[in-house]
Parts: sequence; C-alpha cells; structure tokens
Amino acid sequence: MDNNFFLEDTKYSNSYRDMIERTEVINDGIIYYYNKNYMIGKTIQYQIFDGIWMVFHDLTLNKPELYPMERDGIIQMNYCICGRCELHYKNSKVYYIGQGDFIIGLLKNKHYKHNFPLGHYTGISIIATKKKLDFFLQKMFDNPKIISKVLFDKLKENREYIAMINQTEIAMIFQDMSLTNHAFFKEKCIIKFAELMLILLDHDMEYQISGRYFDKRTVNKVKQIKKEATCNLDEHLTINHITEKYEVSEKLFAECFKEIYGNTYYAYMKEFRIKKAADLLQNTDYKIADIALMVGYQNASKFSKAFADIMCMNPITYRSIHWEAVLE
Repeated sequence: MDNNFFLEDTKYSNSYRDMIERTEVINDGIIYYYNKNYMIGKTIQYQIFDGIWMVFHDLTLNKPELYPMERDGIIQMNYCICGRCELHYKNSKVYYIGQGDFIIGLLKNKHYKHNFPLGHYTGISIIATKKKLDFFLQKMFDNPKIISKVLFDKLKENREYIAMINQTEIAMIFQDMSLTNHAFFKEKCIIKFAELMLILLDHDMEYQISGRYFDKRTVNKVKQIKKEATCNLDEHLTINHITEKYEVSEKLFAECFKEIYGNTYYAYMKEFRIKKAADLLQNTDYKIADIALMVGYQNASKFSKAFADIMCMNPITYRSIHWEAVLE
C-alpha cells in the first residue's frame, strides 16, 4: 500500500481522487484537503508502522450524500468521535456507528462504501492488509498465538464485521491515539494499536456484536421519508401517516430512522425545525411569528419554548445576540 492509498484509480465517480483538491506532507503524515463542492474539512493519514495507517477525519458535507469507494483487500477499523457513519458491506447490509462506537470489517470488493448521514463526521480509521498486520504482530509479540488469523476467523463468524458499541476500554485507546502533539506520537500509537489488537484477539472477550443493520431498500425508504419531511416543514407528517404512505411498519421505521440519524423521528424533526429557524433569524429580517409558521409552528409560545429547548435561549435573544455580533 503506497503513501497515497486514497488516490487509487477507480471507475467510481465519487472516488477520493475526485474529492481531494490538494495534499500536504507533514513529517510522517499526509493532509488531504477536499474540494469544497464536495465537503469542507480534511483527512490526515499517518503511517505508524510499516503498512499500518492511522487516518483522522474531520468532515462536513456540502452534498446530501457522498459514497467514496475504498480500496479492497484490506481490513479497516473505524472509531467514531462525533457524528454518524453509514457503512455498506458486501452482504448488502447497512450498518451504523455513532459517537463512541467502534467497528472493524473486511473490505473484499468494490461494494464497500460509506456515508455520513448527519452531514458531518469526526473519527479515526486504522487500515492494514493481513500481511502487514501479521508483520506488525510478529515484531511486537514473541507469541505464535498472536496472529491475524485469529481475528479474521472471528470476523468470518460474524458476517465479516464486529461492532463494539460505546465501550470505555476502546474509547480510552483512541483518545490516547488522538494526541498528535505528543512528543512520541508515533511510538504511543504503536503501543496503543498493539493494545487494541490484544483486545480484539482475546478469545475470552465478549464482543457486543451489533445486530443494528438494515437492508438497503429499507434505508433508502427511510431516507426518502426524511427528505419529504424536511422539505415540507409546514406539514407535520406523523409516523402513522408515514407507515401507511410508504408501506413500512412503525417499529421498523422507528428503529431504522434512529440508526441512520442517531435520534427518534420526532426529536430529529424538532431539532431540524429549530435549527432552520435559527438560520432564518440570523440571515433574514422576517418577523419571528412568520419564521415560526415557516418551520411548522402555528403557536408562537410553543415555538419559543421549543426554540429555547434546543438553543438554550428564546428567539428574540438569539437574534439580538447575532446582530450585536455582526455590528461589532
């Protein structure tokens, strides 16, 4: 795997080659700056050991969805710091990880891809091949039982992925690996990655195998519902209306929506309405009563209460603080 593994040739339109505007080499790392037509933010990759790459992502999308394709034949580990990541594996199932979650999977063909349904994502990935992983383990441990086959066998037993949901032990490892200003950053990452591998290889480890996956057809249907609901804020689509119109069970819709967007349907829509209102308060001179109607609130007092619930202040105060800042 060469230093520019993001830039491999691919026939897919949303490849990293299309999205990356420029790169910058820093010490042992490479920074990828993205084309703002796709997203704002950057990715930094470090080779912490021969063939073992650690990748930091801090991204905000400028398009509704992006599905950059990954190189196949590798093992990839993802830890979510903030946001949500949607992962498509080769078995046509879709999985989600949120803040504090960790997932490891085998990328065997071009069907693997990922997306960020909340529009932003901060996280860490570790990428390697089986050969490089074994080389790492041999160098770190003088123990014939510590080999990648143990991990690969576990993955094969579990649909070729393992998800560990919000586990403190994993979170602490990645917190330590995030300290890029540490004097011995690379060495610290090597130690922490070795610690992570011992956890993953431990036969007695009771994994929290995620059953939170959905078929792509259901995911696409739920995304269409969310699009309709957010484009028509003056209408209040109830779950009962949704399930009848889209022929999906209430239970399946509720579970899938929460997995994709990290919140219940009603909580998500409340926050979406209020953030839309906040944007209108900042960038227009519409009356507050008119903005309330535009985001689906017929009652001004209910709008003010909902706004305070989300933004921790009422709409009048929010607007006045913004305009004071503009005038300074």
